[in-house]
Amino acid sequence: MKVLITGACGFIGRNLIRELEASGHDLILADRQRPEEATVFAPGSAERVVSPLTTQWPFLLADIMDHEQMRSCMEGVDAVVHLAASPTGLPEQGVETFKYNALGTFILLDACRLQGVGRFITASSINAFGTFYWRIKQEPVAYDQLPLTEDFTPVPQDPYSLSKRVNEETCAAFHRAYGIKTAALRFGAVWTEEMYRQAIESGLAPTTAWSDDLFTWVHVHDIVTAIRQALEADRLPGSGVYTLNAADTRCPEPTMELLQRWKPEYAGRLSGTLKGRDSLISIERAHEAFGYKPQYRLDAGVRG
Repeated sequence: MKVLITGACGFIGRNLIRELEASGHDLILADRQRPEEATVFAPGSAERVVSPLTTQWPFLLADIMDHEQMRSCMEGVDAVVHLAASPTGLPEQGVETFKYNALGTFILLDACRLQGVGRFITASSINAFGTFYWRIKQEPVAYDQLPLTEDFTPVPQDPYSLSKRVNEETCAAFHRAYGIKTAALRFGAVWTEEMYRQAIESGLAPTTAWSDDLFTWVHVHDIVTAIRQALEADRLPGSGVYTLNAADTRCPEPTMELLQRWKPEYAGRLSGTLKGRDSLISIERAHEAFGYKPQYRLDAGVRG
């Protein structure tokens, strides 16, 4: 399969390149950064660090806001993985963020339409729920049911979260209109291999407070495996939204203990039995659609 990756110079893009080339796919890389001048956001940090990208794959210096340029990039392409985004929810950057993320995704999908590209996988975010990061009003989050599923009605406030939610609807619209198979993948809090290794070696610190992010985490290798699975799945639904999270929390305590300690009202709103350190965010829909089954857990970081 010939795959175009936007945002290829980014952290997830680099990991995805290795994943897809190991599976025999042909790649075209696109980014508005030159590879030799590339910078990346390290997870857990608000700062970009210089990290040149070295690759043997064709690289296109391109901007997703340029419709004609995107059409040209997709010549002969079978599928697109869209990772390029403006990753901030700050209101003072709201117009730029929303325009780049929402209009940029529309432009890419329209280029897919014109070039006959049949599959479009995009990086959404758990922010599309509207209950995680960047919220403007910090009123308590209320869930009718846990673990959290994609059936929850989104309540985004900030420009980034709203743009990701809009992108999901844009994907669905292009499938309805033109038959492009689309999958919007809601990434959880993505960890690097170094973050994972440190957690295992140091052990998980005792939980001292409730976190509105539902103690989410997911290893980057599980993310890129899921992207590949969505690209390759023979029976991928026509369009869909899928949450990608680890199967466990980042806390050492059993999940029911966390609920009983800080959110006892949620203990009576469970859709099923929580065992051990089970995640409070469901990944069942991704498992059913393309076989997602995260391989990384933090059990070894739990000290008995």
